Amino acid sequence: MPIDPVCLALPFIAALLAAAPAAAAPAPSSPEAALEAYVDGLRTGRVERLQALFLPDGQFCTLAKEGAAPIGCKRFSEVLGDWAARPDPAATGRVLDRRDATPSMSAVTYELHFGGDRYVDQLLLYRTDAGWRVVAKTTAITAAR
Repeated sequence: MPIDPVCLALPFIAALLAAAPAAAAPAPSSPEAALEAYVDGLRTGRVERLQALFLPDGQFCTLAKEGAAPIGCKRFSEVLGDWAARPDPAATGRVLDRRDATPSMSAVTYELHFGGDRYVDQLLLYRTDAGWRVVAKTTAITAAR
């Protein structure tokens, strides 16, 4: 009985497709595009989307209400899983201000609506070979649920 090459090829192709990594999202071409990826990750709960944007060793700080001490800081690698674990399909965000110190460094003030709260974020982004990455974020909750 002759072996049909098509019959042999189909399982091989299926195995290759199953083992292939998911297609990576294109690198953010601007700070605004990077922040769209941020909100998309929060909407969908896709931690890999957030991990592609936030530098793992970058710093995330939260301000206490009214800006009083203490200020709590953690590395992004410590918090991204928690952010993704509670997706909010209604999450939205918008740039309030953008200041470019150099063509590869930008500071952005960002308003985020997530999980019933309103946050004002101050983000520092750098352009890398992989696109724009967030290296620092300070946030304050300005309106609770």
